[in-house]
Amino acid sequence: MKLIISVLMGLMGLLTYWVSGPGHAFEIETKNGGSFGVNEVHWGDQLEKYSATIMAPVCEEGICYNVNVVFNWNLIGEFLDYQVQPYDPLTKLDHKPFTLGDYAKLQSILKNHDLVFTGLAADKLVVKAEDTVDGYSGATIEAIKDEVIDGALFTCYTLWHIANGAVVDSIRQHTQRRLDKPTIAKIIGYSSSSAPYYLIEHMSETQFEQNLSEVIGLIKTGKGYFPKNAIEKIPERLFGKKEIQDFLVQNYDSLSYYTQVAALNKLQKVSLQGTLTEKLLTEISDRNSAQNQKIITLIIKTNDASSIQKLMDLLIEKKIKLSESNYRLLQEMKVDRLDSIEKT
Repeated sequence: MKLIISVLMGLMGLLTYWVSGPGHAFEIETKNGGSFGVNEVHWGDQLEKYSATIMAPVCEEGICYNVNVVFNWNLIGEFLDYQVQPYDPLTKLDHKPFTLGDYAKLQSILKNHDLVFTGLAADKLVVKAEDTVDGYSGATIEAIKDEVIDGALFTCYTLWHIANGAVVDSIRQHTQRRLDKPTIAKIIGYSSSSAPYYLIEHMSETQFEQNLSEVIGLIKTGKGYFPKNAIEKIPERLFGKKEIQDFLVQNYDSLSYYTQVAALNKLQKVSLQGTLTEKLLTEISDRNSAQNQKIITLIIKTNDASSIQKLMDLLIEKKIKLSESNYRLLQEMKVDRLDSIEKT
């Protein structure tokens, strides 16, 4: 069984090599004073993922040994999987080899960010006992027993912190320098909820413009706070583009209140197309909200006589008060019937 596992893991590693033609990307220093190199892995000309050979010392109850594995991460630093080196399988205490179940559990551990043991200091992982030579009984504390592999506590602990440590930020920074349209498309295709956030945090203004339809697609399908955050990250001048304004005409009602407000803020310094002006006029309600005043400001700034006439009709009909600043803007324009409207 040990030989079969080794051969299978080795074949996976060889497949990675054939696909990749890896190139050195950067070096990561580890807490024990060592380091490991991280390589780019390519599929043809496309950056596919990152890979590193990890050789880390691990000590379990006074028994020390090296683990020798290959780690893989996606383009935003999320751990993907690992391969064991050929003829060098992972072992537990007393050199007991990992079972297939242990390998599967380790994969699950390395991808999990909700584990108790990963947030503990190493000396808090085992039960302390003053009558032992090294001060520790070696017994795993009860709270984390189910989270780790029996007999491989510190292997799990060491590898998790390597897989999810400093390398993550380094990968994210490296990918940012390599961002192009194919790479952005690949990241958009990830099922990870972190991928859209990574893109809006790391794309340049030019990249936002080149991938505007894709970003709008992410907003349409985005959950939670993402649509609002994306609207806030899109450069202001792009809100003058027909593509975004058409999106707002078609989707404004389905956006959350805070996403709508974020969009209204971004529209303040661009020209509105007629269809968006008409849409926003329908959003003015009899509630004296901050959103009302933002929309009113936008309509006034269009300086379109027909739109302003419709605005006045709505304000009078629904008895909507004007903010001091909007009242002054209409005063300066010498708009008729302004004396029929109250100020807040």
